[in-house]
Amino acid sequence: MMKAFILCDYEGTTGTVSWEDEDSLGPEAMAGDINATIEGLRQGGFTEFVVRDYHGGGRTIRPVDIDPAATLIRGKSTPYPYGLGSEFDAMTFVGAHTMAGTQNGVMCHTMNGDIYELKINGKVVGEIGGFAYLTGYFGVPMIFVSGDQAACDEAKGIIGDVETAATKYGLGRLCAECLHASVSRERITSGALAAARRLKEFKPLTIEGLVTLEVSYRSPDSADKVQETTGGERIAGRTVRIVRDNVFEALRHFERGFM
Repeated sequence: MMKAFILCDYEGTTGTVSWEDEDSLGPEAMAGDINATIEGLRQGGFTEFVVRDYHGGGRTIRPVDIDPAATLIRGKSTPYPYGLGSEFDAMTFVGAHTMAGTQNGVMCHTMNGDIYELKINGKVVGEIGGFAYLTGYFGVPMIFVSGDQAACDEAKGIIGDVETAATKYGLGRLCAECLHASVSRERITSGALAAARRLKEFKPLTIEGLVTLEVSYRSPDSADKVQETTGGERIAGRTVRIVRDNVFEALRHFERGFM
């Protein structure tokens, strides 16, 4: 028996290009891409699926729309790290988007609109990289990522030979050439299946030793607040730094205090 953790965001899902559409397109877009992922993983031997609605308040996905073989974690106050743990054999990131500032990255941002840049041990990362390191802390590899082409490129640049599926091609931050849903989801299923078949080839993305996390904000006002509430070290007008024993503690501190 193999168990998969499926993290799903909105911005990289099939057909989406703007937050103005998230109520009308979001539920179907996220559920459709999730179910396509589950189908591929199932064909590749996975039998258990836990889905985490990671967009906004964690209530975009309608539970009735998800494959009945899966369970769904909903809500914003889920204890960190959102249900992820060492009991999983693999993690997938569905509907991923690129880090803030990426050219032709559809709806690109890092965690929220206030963050300009996030570094882990000097390496600039977005949510894809952050979650790849987080799941790696638990000994679980990220094996598949779907999203716009820029997100797929970002995933390969950080993780390496991860399986990906492009749902659209960015022409700007709020514009993309979108695939038909049937084509996009066929790609997703094929990519997830390929990832499942290659499971033993993937290694968790890990960091040995102390972890230094630096967060630069768009405004020094945000850095003022974060420095006060977290006790982090102010290293520049808009940047706060923390050092922790491992990536889990560093990211937990960031998630609960730096945002």
